[in-house]
Amino acid sequence: MHKRAALLVIFVFFLPPIPKAKAAIDGIDSEVGEAEEFYNRTYSEHHSKLERDLFRKYSTRVRPVKNSSLPTIVDIHWHVVHVSINQNDQTMTMHGHIYMKWTDEFLVWNPADYNGIRTARCKKWQVWQPKIKVANSAAGIYSNFDFSTNAHVLIHMQEKEKAKVEMYPTFSITVGCSFDFKNYPDDENACSVNIFATSPMTEIQLQNYYSIPPSLSFSWNDKVTKRKKTIISDFDILNVTNDLLYYSGGNISSNSPSTIKELVSTWSLLSTTVRFRRHSPLFLAAVGLPSITSIINVMAFLVPSLISASYILMANMFIQVIFLQDMIKKIPLSVSELPNSVRLYSFIMLCNVSSLLINFMFIYLTTNAKFDLPDYLKPVFSLRNVLPASWRQPDEARNNWTEWFRVVRPTICILLGVVYLIQIMVFIIF
Repeated sequence: MHKRAALLVIFVFFLPPIPKAKAAIDGIDSEVGEAEEFYNRTYSEHHSKLERDLFRKYSTRVRPVKNSSLPTIVDIHWHVVHVSINQNDQTMTMHGHIYMKWTDEFLVWNPADYNGIRTARCKKWQVWQPKIKVANSAAGIYSNFDFSTNAHVLIHMQEKEKAKVEMYPTFSITVGCSFDFKNYPDDENACSVNIFATSPMTEIQLQNYYSIPPSLSFSWNDKVTKRKKTIISDFDILNVTNDLLYYSGGNISSNSPSTIKELVSTWSLLSTTVRFRRHSPLFLAAVGLPSITSIINVMAFLVPSLISASYILMANMFIQVIFLQDMIKKIPLSVSELPNSVRLYSFIMLCNVSSLLINFMFIYLTTNAKFDLPDYLKPVFSLRNVLPASWRQPDEARNNWTEWFRVVRPTICILLGVVYLIQIMVFIIF
């Protein structure tokens, strides 16, 4: 009897707390419970209901304003992640994301009816969106491939009868440009991407988002110099700016229309201009080295042996031809006039060829000349006193061509050196 009473006490007072303890362990705060799944499922249900209610009677063909006489303001901001410049094809390709924001008066709801939801997500094709085209697209003005067909769309409930719609489509736009490389390799150029809304300003008006310039994100910042990367291929991106323009009657102006009559026949146009400069750090060496070799050209006139001087000039010419070939490969063809660097190089080569021909003539006169030195050339001997002693041979006759060349060649060296120096200084300054 006592044993039965003891077992009864155990079952009554000790066994019931076990499931309670288990329930406490697997409760709503437990990591192995379903609290997160339950919460997400509830939010998803509210969001799905909100989406069904919003788009039940919504039409993407109707501009989202209750008063059709008011225009829809579309704020635009560019986020550029890459710029590719093709100097031979005269094109520029810009990649990145474009941020667009406008107000929708039909996509409104009461957050209290949907568990406090104030921001909703949807697909791009579900909402009305402004039709944006690229005016100077290389693919044509009606190209549908400049902007991505997929994009993130956020709807923010702001007021009782207004909602803010944000869209982030990606873009890859190629436009035609007009480059001029006459100052190669110090040339600076600019190219613009012009987008416009297909509807007149009475319906849609584009504007730059808070007048913020486009964002550039070519790469992470340099941790040492704290400088953003702006060099892509052979070009250094100087800046990217926005300008709001207006197209009407075949003309583009920066003056905004003021009357309804002007608004009806005017389209807003947002121009994004990329300014860039050629980045060619090795070009100075490519031009400077041939300029230095021109000194060899000058020094050849100081070599006593005419044969050795000819070999030096021919080697110098061979080096310049090699550098000329490399320069021709790099120089773009679209120039309005000959670059100064090419003029300098051409001048150096012309002087080198002339020096080589003069040297060949000297060799011929010293070895095969059958006539004496003319009298009108003998005054050159007055310069003998300024020559080094090794260049003087007083015992030779004044009508000897060899002695005359010993006086003339250093003079040519000095004159040619002055001409080279002036030409190089003009190239550096101008």
